[in-house]
Formats: sequence, structure tokens, C-alpha cells
Amino acid sequence: MEHFLICANPSCRFILDRREAKKPLRQARNFLNECPECGSSWSAACPFCVQPLSVVWRGQLPHCAHCHRKFHAQAA
Repeated sequence: MEHFLICANPSCRFILDRREAKKPLRQARNFLNECPECGSSWSAACPFCVQPLSVVWRGQLPHCAHCHRKFHAQAA
């Protein structure tokens, strides 16, 4: 099972740690069905290299553990 999910919206790229999401949350059902920031669907793959999503943190920013690209939202 993947531990991380990423919002499929290129303008959002919200990262969800599923281990943290198992903790009781308000509106938990909706939280796991769609991104809480923009309402888009989740993906379990890196949007750049399409490998199963594995996240490493460099400073405060999440990066793909496979291709090392930063998961930042595209500018509007």
C-alpha cells in the first residue's frame, strides 16, 4: 500500500501522508476521496516519472524519491 498520495491537479500538488490520514479527522471521508485544498482526485504515482509515489523531504519541500523533482504547484 502506498503511504503517499498527490493531488492530480498540477496547480495544487497537495501531498497526503496516508499514515497521518488514519488519525481521526473532521470530514475524514471526504478528505480521503478528494484533495481538501482543491477538490481534485488523488494519484499514487509521481506526476513526472509515473513511478509509485515515494516522497523525500529536502528542507520543507517534498521531492520524488525516484526522479528527484520537486512537487510544487504550477503557477497560475
